[in-house]
Amino acid sequence: MSRVQRILVASALLVIAALGLLVAATQTTMIWYQAPGADGIATEQVAVFEPAVVGTVIAAVAVLALLVHLLIVIRRAVSRWQWIVAVLLVAVAVIAAVLVSIADRPVF
Repeated sequence: MSRVQRILVASALLVIAALGLLVAATQTTMIWYQAPGADGIATEQVAVFEPAVVGTVIAAVAVLALLVHLLIVIRRAVSRWQWIVAVLLVAVAVIAAVLVSIADRPVF
């Protein structure tokens, strides 16, 4: 694989993991409205969805590791096991995002 191809593949892996991070991070807060009180105004309540926080941290660690991988690929060729680890990191980031997306939200 040429140097340009290695950089493009490493960049694509980083972008895919970053999209997984974005999906997980956008689901960290939940907003609901409390029943109106005597004044007739419903108050907005915000809660943190803990599985999304965990998924965000996992995806962020994967993105940081893939960023380091991209920097190493830019400097020199890497071994095959490092590519396998990079693909596994992308899979972890995507799986974390999917699990956060399908997790049951609490009912308020």
